[in-house]
Amino acid sequence: MSEEPLASENPVGFPSPGMRTLLTLFLFFHFFAILAGIAGNFGARSGLRRQLRASPGVQPYLHTLGIDTGYGYGLISNTADDLDHLCQIVVNPPVQFEGTADEMENVQKINLIPDAARAWGMQKRRYLTLASWLAALQGDNNEEANLVSAIAGGMLQRAEVESGTHRFFCRVQQTQDMISLDEIEPELQNPNHPRWFDTVYDADLIFEDDHWSPSKRGGSGEMTQSRSKSNRRRNR
Repeated sequence: MSEEPLASENPVGFPSPGMRTLLTLFLFFHFFAILAGIAGNFGARSGLRRQLRASPGVQPYLHTLGIDTGYGYGLISNTADDLDHLCQIVVNPPVQFEGTADEMENVQKINLIPDAARAWGMQKRRYLTLASWLAALQGDNNEEANLVSAIAGGMLQRAEVESGTHRFFCRVQQTQDMISLDEIEPELQNPNHPRWFDTVYDADLIFEDDHWSPSKRGGSGEMTQSRSKSNRRRNR
């Protein structure tokens, strides 16, 4: 008589019992971290919710996956990191183009955030987060070059732009004055007016070796256009 295989033996292609145990534990931790992240980002934060989110390994794991933020709102701590950052490309700018607010109103622009994106949708929040990471990464050592190349390549491909020399900007949107609209210049009553944005990264885009390569012009802290003191007054 032929011997039947023991029930404990693994079918062909199945992982070992030890590996299955590890996978089960990983899946348990993964779903626990997801639930803890959801509980910590929505609704009133009770003591239990804070304890769940503070469980060992949960926050680093969620941060690694980029899902540690509730995209329905933003928490403000009155720092530069709280302000929205935007990526924008000016297509074939004039030779003497400097990127001032007045100039930005009269050129062809490509925005990282699609025009059809919902005002508070997850897609828009993810694009804003990506631009914030670029602003945090940029510096004198040009570590941001690969990221700028990837972002610019996607933006130009989406706009079906395959040639030319363009300008890439990463801009930060300043907070608006806590004063009556009657006290603000009519054009500045539009929160998306170029004069509400400061430039934190500026580079030329040149197509070489099958990708768009940035040639940096300026970095953090440059202003698109000076606003009067009365228009830049903010309550701290």
